Amino acid sequence: MKITEGLWQFKIPMSNNSLGYTYSYLLVDDATLIDTGVGTSEARSALEEQLKQAGLKVSDINRIIITHLHHDHVGLVDYIKSTSKAEVYAHKKADELLRTQDERLSQMHDNVQNEIRLLGGRDLLGISTILTRPFRRSPASLRVDKTLSDGELLRLKRLPLKVIWTPGHAPEEICLYNAERQILFSGDHILPRITPHISLHTYEKADPLADYLSSLEKLRGLPVRLVLPAHEYAFEELQDRIEELKSHHEARCNEIKETLKGGAKTVFQISARISWSSSPWLRMPFSTKRMAAAEAFAHLVYMKNQGEIEEKVSGNVLYFNFRTN
Repeated sequence: MKITEGLWQFKIPMSNNSLGYTYSYLLVDDATLIDTGVGTSEARSALEEQLKQAGLKVSDINRIIITHLHHDHVGLVDYIKSTSKAEVYAHKKADELLRTQDERLSQMHDNVQNEIRLLGGRDLLGISTILTRPFRRSPASLRVDKTLSDGELLRLKRLPLKVIWTPGHAPEEICLYNAERQILFSGDHILPRITPHISLHTYEKADPLADYLSSLEKLRGLPVRLVLPAHEYAFEELQDRIEELKSHHEARCNEIKETLKGGAKTVFQISARISWSSSPWLRMPFSTKRMAAAEAFAHLVYMKNQGEIEEKVSGNVLYFNFRTN
């Protein structure tokens, strides 16, 4: 779909996902693609057909800008590079993560086993599905040809783009901003209806919710007429959406505090008492429970770092409670 002169929005389908598709954006004059979609034959055909409508072929692509490394954004990079001379642009954090990927994955089995115990799920260690989802990796041949920095300006012909580093949903996530037309390519950082998944694992040393809230603040006051996200639909009211997202996370933190009024609890016990929008806790498959627990853990670590709650380890299990001093 043509959005404006020189700018197209592509729908790249993905199966087994309620979102249905990822948006990829084509800057025609520079033959530049922002994100690619998943790496399936269906997605490949959709990309080829929509490029044809815009007057290009895959072999014409000379630049791919990746907002972040999740599979629904990088899945077709290998195919495009095999057919063209395209270079991959991404934040320097993405380059760092790709370079250390093999080392991190080699430790993943033990990390996941230990995490499930720490979160209070010792009885669930026998479920086989817990050993497959955590091992998803970026395509083995994916490499960043040009690293991007926060505030950098890409001097493209029709739509120069400013790089805005917005960690939270992913540590390497970037948004891209064109000041002249006041267009923001928001990736997964800001979506119009749902909230991006903000999660943390016990084997990671980070505070992604603090990062995410700070990243929202970086966009406050930015003159934007049109937000082009990676999912759902384009929208205009960026500042209103920022407030909604901040309010959502504040409400989630308050909901977690309510669960702690009865005393110390594990992450799984807390997660079971949260009102999830996807489905009730008891109906979730274990893989979804693990994602929900990782999201709850991110909020708990944020509140701990804010000095509102504390964590203690007893019997190799993490417990959270209100601070006692």
